[in-house]
Amino acid sequence: MPIFSSASDIQFYYADSGVPSISDYTTYFIVHGHSYHAGQQSFTANAKSYRLLVGIFQRLLPVARQHSHRIIAINRREYPNSTPYTSAELSIFAQGSNEERSRLLLGEGTHLALLLDGLVQSLSLPPNIVIIGWSLGTIFTLSMLASITSLSPSVQARLRGSVKKMIMWEPPAHCLGVKLPPAYIPLLDENLAPDVRPLVFRKWVALHFHHGDLSLRHDMSQIDQGNDNTRRTSPFDATSPEELATLTDLRPGARCDNYLIAPTFMDVERSIVYKALFDSTTRSTWSGMDVWHLVGDKATHTVHMATWYLKDQVELAGTPHPAIIFAENPGASHFYMWEDPEGAMKKLEALTRPLTCDP
Repeated sequence: MPIFSSASDIQFYYADSGVPSISDYTTYFIVHGHSYHAGQQSFTANAKSYRLLVGIFQRLLPVARQHSHRIIAINRREYPNSTPYTSAELSIFAQGSNEERSRLLLGEGTHLALLLDGLVQSLSLPPNIVIIGWSLGTIFTLSMLASITSLSPSVQARLRGSVKKMIMWEPPAHCLGVKLPPAYIPLLDENLAPDVRPLVFRKWVALHFHHGDLSLRHDMSQIDQGNDNTRRTSPFDATSPEELATLTDLRPGARCDNYLIAPTFMDVERSIVYKALFDSTTRSTWSGMDVWHLVGDKATHTVHMATWYLKDQVELAGTPHPAIIFAENPGASHFYMWEDPEGAMKKLEALTRPLTCDP
């Protein structure tokens, strides 16, 4: 089982596409979002056999190998085969102060940074790594970036020398500290029973949304919220319920993840976004690496509201070199890696090339 344990005894499961045929390859270090995880391995009682349950990036792994890349997709804490949160940590998610929650999220960023540093050394990864936070996972990769100044000089040096880019792959506005106008999301729908909300969310978040003119920033009349029409298609329309169940774990939502999309975490998340993306010390410690924001026009409305917010912040920052480079993915849903893994790999490749290339 691919497991890495840090010096602090935090264990992470990861899905690994394996070593490509060339030596100078790119490694994509991916952190998953809400409910949909990177996979798991379940052992039988006698520990003599196990079954591999696929994760949401499973279709992308062989494509990466065919393109001479490597994907290492991490299961966050509380997800299968990674270390659960302690009762004290779960209490902070539920009712901690801003200071406690900030320490918790930055601590998770530190764990992930040390995980990546450990994998760089143990797997002899070439110094061409791209960090990707997909969906809710983005706040954890931003916490990785923000935590760099708290790491030892040797760890800083290895990460700075190895990591070339970071991609925010469709982060929802809810996890970036954005104050939002009223908008539908099943996880916050009080008209649904609490035990039904995760099931509705799992289907809703994967739909192909039909938005209007998204260049009209903050114009909610252009937004399809997905709460009044069941005729939208989904990448999982041809996926059996049994296979879909292997891609998801709904239990962490109520324990920790749902709090990260609630207004009570807003101030903490906004401060982490600033420290990761706009703080000059943080950016210089990472040697000013490129940060991309990638979004498909068929993704959920929360993703596009995040795009509007981040574009506003970049304009307000007014730096000579933009803190974020924005890329669009026409026709793509939130689960592009599942419905078109070849197309998704080519898009990630395009963002990995020098900035003179058009993504």
